[in-house]
Amino acid sequence: MSKKNRNIIVFIIAAVIVFFMVFANFRSALVRQLQGPIEGTDSVLTVDNKLSVISKNNYVYTWQWKDLSVWPVVAKPKSQIVIPFTGDRIVYVPLAMPAGLILADLKAEKKLADLPIPYGSECKKAKISQNSRYGAVSVLFKEGEQKDWLKLGLFDSDFKNISYVFKKNTRAEDFLLYDFAIVNDGNFIAGVGEKGRAWVFVTDVNNEKILWEKTFPEYSKFTGVEFSPDGKTLFVVEKVRYIVALDSATGRTIRVFEMPLYNTPSHQKQNICCIAVSPDGRTLAADTEPASTVWFWDIETGKKITSFHANEFTVSDIAFSPDSKYLATGCMVSSEIKIWKVPQPR
Repeated sequence: MSKKNRNIIVFIIAAVIVFFMVFANFRSALVRQLQGPIEGTDSVLTVDNKLSVISKNNYVYTWQWKDLSVWPVVAKPKSQIVIPFTGDRIVYVPLAMPAGLILADLKAEKKLADLPIPYGSECKKAKISQNSRYGAVSVLFKEGEQKDWLKLGLFDSDFKNISYVFKKNTRAEDFLLYDFAIVNDGNFIAGVGEKGRAWVFVTDVNNEKILWEKTFPEYSKFTGVEFSPDGKTLFVVEKVRYIVALDSATGRTIRVFEMPLYNTPSHQKQNICCIAVSPDGRTLAADTEPASTVWFWDIETGKKITSFHANEFTVSDIAFSPDSKYLATGCMVSSEIKIWKVPQPR
């Protein structure tokens, strides 16, 4: 056998070994696959010790993290907005009466309480804190004296009232609010969007005043935001490939997590569609589309831990388990809910 042929054979063997190592690593990370909503998943959340999946039809599928083999509890409220809430409950804005929030049991079979919103306003989005003890809604006033005002309202687990802690007149200020987040103790709400350039603010809930707000000329807009579990760090998502960690008390930049640019089909653009911070505060995860690849970073050092291809289709959302050992991924166009073993920082 010639030296050239031997080199070719050695190269082929090495390539095969590398392929099987990568494939084995991928397979070892995937722990379980669940049958979720047939119409596809919109959101994935951990609420108390449960895994909650919100379908594109606003149905809520709930599994117990401690035993994912048990068939999920399914709620099918007729709603335009729905979020799972602490204490085996859900909160939703009904289609027939969009002027308030309904608190119901986990199957949405029993109404437990309701919270009205002001006349002439409409709920646009709802979020919960990472510990699921607080919820917030964005409300746009479409008529009346406060027409064109945008407000953020906060409610707690007692579900007694909504406190409006942030407000801006969309006619007086040119801005777009894309996402918001609540700190675990309910004392601060952060929001992101664009105001000329990328825009972020933090509101002091107790004083109902903006603690600080900033624009970042190097970015066009921020599309997502999450607090760290201790509330000290704010993670804001630049649309394409950057996640900026900020000091939540001052807005000072701590570090920037960066994804590489990659080639995409002509009809698609690279974007970060979702992020999650592990409950132990050690790991940051983010999904990049259209690659459907989940990235993991060590928050303390800023170093990349690993990444893996999560789905053949678009990953809609991700969520850590309560013990930070697993990550759930949802799919926008299929029923696949995948559970992955989380790589640990070295």
